[in-house]
Amino acid sequence: MTRAVILAGLLMVAVTGRAEQLHYDAQVAWIRAGTVDLSAERDGDRYELSGMVATTGAMNRFFRWQGRFAATGRFVDGYPVTNAYLLLEDDGETREVLLAFQDKTTIHATDRESEEVEQPPGSDLMSATFLARHCLADGTIVHDGEDTYRVDLLSSGTSRLQGGPNAYSGPARRCAYRFYEDGRRARRITVWTAAIHGREVPVRIRIRVPVFPDGVLRLRFDR
Repeated sequence: MTRAVILAGLLMVAVTGRAEQLHYDAQVAWIRAGTVDLSAERDGDRYELSGMVATTGAMNRFFRWQGRFAATGRFVDGYPVTNAYLLLEDDGETREVLLAFQDKTTIHATDRESEEVEQPPGSDLMSATFLARHCLADGTIVHDGEDTYRVDLLSSGTSRLQGGPNAYSGPARRCAYRFYEDGRRARRITVWTAAIHGREVPVRIRIRVPVFPDGVLRLRFDR
């Protein structure tokens, strides 16, 4: 068994246990796109995050994606700084294990040779999106394990959300970003956060990608 797979197993063990559970429903235009399920655990300034992304229903006619991720790190002035990031991805044809740890990213995939590259700078995208306690500062650097993105803060403020059944309605803080990859505009992301059970978490996330309809994640309250 390779070093990357062993470390991946250890990281997955590290993020299990009692944790805050967050469940998001995804939608693209009128199509139900799937779910994102998260577990977040905090101990002082340390955090552990794990989750699963799964496409469902009509979205599978266009693409099929199943993946798990996990991250560990610590908060610095309310911002999550990643120590290790793991991605397990399976699109039905290709399986990939990606582990960013100790300044290296190790990638194992079924369709190509394993490789080890320099870990991208910044915190991982999932930690920055779901755990940051305030809007990301202009010029923040994030990564997905392989690619690096620069984040520009376009605007921030407060607004009132109107949610549907089992979704959040009420005041929320809004942070609107533009992401750049290699100097090119990659996407726009707007994150609305609100206090849920005494902890501020994203209640809605809107992702804008050129050509395609917006993707929206809404925090689901099971009643």
